[in-house]
Amino acid sequence: MSETRQNEHIKSNNETQPLLTQPEIDANLTRTHTQEWSRVSPLAILYFFTKTVYGLVSGVLIYTLPAFAAGYSTIKENPVYLALGLIAFFTLILINSIAKYWFYLYKFTDERVEIKQGVFKKSHLDLPFKKIQNVKVIQPFYYRFNQYSFIELDTAGSAQQEAKIVALPLHLAESFKQMILQIKTNEPANTLNKESGCVEVHQDKETLLNERSLMDLVIHGISNNRVWIFLGFLAPFYNAIGENIGLALESVGIDLMAYLDYESLSVGLFILHVLSLVMLVMLVVVSFSVIGSIFVFYKYKLSRLGDRYIRRSGLLTKHEVSMRLSRIQVAVQQQDWLDLIIQRTNLRFEQNMSMPVGGGQAGNINNASKLIVPSVTITESAALIQDAFNVKRFDSIVFTRISKRLIIRILAFPIMPILVLVNAVVIQSSETTILGWGILSMFNTLLVGLVYLRWWRWGYHFEKGFIYIRKGLIGVNYYVFPVGKTQQVVYQQSVFMRPHNLADINYVLASGFHKVPLIPEYLAREQANRALLIVARDKPVWM
Repeated sequence: MSETRQNEHIKSNNETQPLLTQPEIDANLTRTHTQEWSRVSPLAILYFFTKTVYGLVSGVLIYTLPAFAAGYSTIKENPVYLALGLIAFFTLILINSIAKYWFYLYKFTDERVEIKQGVFKKSHLDLPFKKIQNVKVIQPFYYRFNQYSFIELDTAGSAQQEAKIVALPLHLAESFKQMILQIKTNEPANTLNKESGCVEVHQDKETLLNERSLMDLVIHGISNNRVWIFLGFLAPFYNAIGENIGLALESVGIDLMAYLDYESLSVGLFILHVLSLVMLVMLVVVSFSVIGSIFVFYKYKLSRLGDRYIRRSGLLTKHEVSMRLSRIQVAVQQQDWLDLIIQRTNLRFEQNMSMPVGGGQAGNINNASKLIVPSVTITESAALIQDAFNVKRFDSIVFTRISKRLIIRILAFPIMPILVLVNAVVIQSSETTILGWGILSMFNTLLVGLVYLRWWRWGYHFEKGFIYIRKGLIGVNYYVFPVGKTQQVVYQQSVFMRPHNLADINYVLASGFHKVPLIPEYLAREQANRALLIVARDKPVWM
C-alpha cells in the first residue's frame, strides 16, 4: 500500500462491481417478488453433495482413519470391495442431495425472504429484511463456470438464525445483497457514533481500504504456518507414505539410508546431511502453507460501503462477506515471532463468537463473525483500526504491566507439577549422564523463562471510551474495544489477592471475554463501575 493511501486511509474502488440503481435491482428481483414458492437451480444438488461429503470427512471419517490405516493391507488386497463400498457411499449421498434439492423452496416478497427445507425434519424460516445483519455471497469453484452463487443471511450471529439460499444466479445474489445494504444504510450521512465507538461514514460509493498482493500472501503463508493441521490429518499414513517415498527415491537413484549412514560418514558430513534434509522438509512444509494462503486470500480486497465493511477473496471459491461497523466488538492486532521480525501483523475485527466456525485457516477467514486482514504493515493496521475506531496507535501507548504475582500464580499451577514430575523421573534414573543433566537444566530454565516472558508481555491501558490490552508469549497480541460494547463486567478477588490489594477484571463482550488480571484493587473497582455507568446511562447500540 502506498504512503498516499496510508495517509488517506481509503480510495475509490474502481475494480469492484458498481452499485446498481434501484430500477436495476427491482428488474433483477421482479421474477422472485411473487407469492409463489420457487425452486433453486438443480446446481443445488452439487452444493448439497459437496457439503455432505465435506461434513462426513471432517466430522466422522477423520476419526476412523486409524482403523483404516490398521486395515490398509487388507483393503489393498481387496480393491473390488473398496470400490463397491465407495460407489454405494457416494450413491447414498447423491440420493440424499437430490431429495434435499427437491424439498428446498424459497420465496421473496417486498419485505422478507422465506425458506422451506428438510426431507424428514421440515423447517420454515421467515426472515424480514430489517432483521438481516450480515450478507455473505459465496461462489464455489463448481458454480464459477455458469456464474451461480449462494448467499448466507445472518440475523443475530447464531447458527440457528442463519439462512442460506443455495443456488442463485450471481447477478440476482448481488442485487439482493445491494438491496439489503441500501436498506440498512438509509441513515443520516457522516456521523460519529460516540456510544458504540464506531465512525459511521455513509457514502454513496464503495471505497477500497486495503488489498493484498501476491507477495503479501507469500509472506503470510511463511509467517503463519498452519500446515501442521494437514500433517496431523496424514498421521495414520506416515508408514505407508515413508515406504513409498523411499521407493520413489530409490527409483531415481537416491539411497536415503546410505545418505544418513552414521557409521560410513564423518560427524561433520553426517550433521550436514541431516541439516540439509531438515531444510528440505521445512521447505516443503512452508510451500504447503504458502499455497494454502494463496488459495484462501487470493485477490483480497477490503472495502467500505457506508457503515459496512466488505471483504472479497478466494482463488477457487470466491467469498464476499459484509459486516456492519456497529457490530464490531473488538480489533485484534496479532503478531507471531516471525511477524515481529519482519514488522508485519494480522488484523482481526471480531463481532460475535456464536457464528459457526470452520476449521483451519480457511475456516477463520470465511467465518462471518471475524474479518481478517492478513500480513499488513503496522502503519496499515493502525490506519484500518483508526477507520473503525477513533483510537490511538498501539505503538504510541505506554502499557502498564500487571503485578509480578502472575509469575507465582503460573508457577504454582501448572508449571510446578510438571517440573517436579520431570525432575523426579530424571533423578530416579541411574543412567542419567552429564548431557542428560544439562538438558534437564535447560528444560527447567526454559519453562521459568517462558513464565517470566508471559508476565512481561501483559499490559493494559484504560482511556476514556476504550480499553487497550497487550498479551502474548513468543508473539504479542494487542486488543482494543469500546467500553460501550461491554455486556457484563466481572470483578474477581481471591483470598490470595486480597492481602496484596489486587483484583481481576473481566469484560464480557459479544465476541468473548477479555481479562485484565492482578491490577490494583481500587483501579479494578473504578473501571468496573465506569463501564457499568456508561452502559446504563448511554445505552449504546452494540449489535
